[in-house]
Amino acid sequence: MKKGLKIEMVILMAAVFHLLFPGSFLTGESIAAEKKIFNWKFSSHTNPGNKSIAPCQLWWCQEIEKRSGGQIKVRMYWTDELNGPKEMLFAVRSRLAEVVGNIPSYTPGDAPIWSMTFLPFICPPRVDQSMVLYNRLGRESKPFIDEMNKFNCVYGGVFDTETRNLMGKKPVRSLGDLKGMRIRCQPDQGIVFKQFGAVPVSVPVTEMYSALDTGIVDLTENSRVGFRAYKVDEISKYLILDMDLSAAPTVYFINKNAWNELPDDLKMVVQSVIDDLPAYQWDFHNQPERVAEIDKVIKGRNIEVIHFPKADRAKLEAKAEAVWEAWAKRSGDYEVAKQALRDYLRIRDEVVAKYPQGVPGIKNK
Repeated sequence: MKKGLKIEMVILMAAVFHLLFPGSFLTGESIAAEKKIFNWKFSSHTNPGNKSIAPCQLWWCQEIEKRSGGQIKVRMYWTDELNGPKEMLFAVRSRLAEVVGNIPSYTPGDAPIWSMTFLPFICPPRVDQSMVLYNRLGRESKPFIDEMNKFNCVYGGVFDTETRNLMGKKPVRSLGDLKGMRIRCQPDQGIVFKQFGAVPVSVPVTEMYSALDTGIVDLTENSRVGFRAYKVDEISKYLILDMDLSAAPTVYFINKNAWNELPDDLKMVVQSVIDDLPAYQWDFHNQPERVAEIDKVIKGRNIEVIHFPKADRAKLEAKAEAVWEAWAKRSGDYEVAKQALRDYLRIRDEVVAKYPQGVPGIKNK
């Protein structure tokens, strides 16, 4: 067979093969078009029926997949599907999950620095201020960053609600009204309340309603959304606001190896979602229908809304400083803990001073 005919036959056979198997030949352009898919697992401490944190975590997953054009796919694993709620830090370090939603107060011995976000009377008064605070701590504070490094992870955002206050059957109009008051609250909050004559009572969140209904407690602490979720507002006479007892964030940690595998453009995608979390959380917690439902119950039951005096709130915070000091001493590294506390208070005060009425670009975004 002549040489020219052989070449023509090879070209013809190649063309036929390409028609039959179009994916077998990749040009430089087609290779470039093939984009790597990153599959992440997100381990959550909650269940899909949760009406607060579950939709917010799903938004984080879905938004990353959407903004990355499907290059980052995040699959949600609900409570105990991959690991337990107290095993999140070990799950992310071992990459059992690429992302976890960790509640720092569940493992204060393992992550004492992040657990300080639960300390009483330390948080900003508004959830949008808190969200900006957390994002800055995850980027700027060495103690917080070093603790994440310990578990081979980086900051991925946070979930939080509005600050926690009191609701129940007796009023608290000033510090003097705390005397003899039986309050369902967190242990560290109770230490502060006890100094003003209150009687702290430990009651699981699922038993708030029955404890208040049967008179075991006079008041219980939670967010307004939490009061509505557990129907505490249906048996209460008073809502005391502006006490700002504490925050209760769930922090998202991303495995550092998974993060470093991402090209820079996809890292920017994830960061954009983290940056937009404060706006999303504000809108989520302030959905008109949710606010209207809460207000309807308050108005319908003639619940008196009391605004706790700022001067008395300052006295509670002053007493709480001893609790903060005790936290630093039991943290395992006193000097590091004190630096974390200084960073928290500095950034908190900067955010509140700059945005006393809320963070522009978040409310009603």
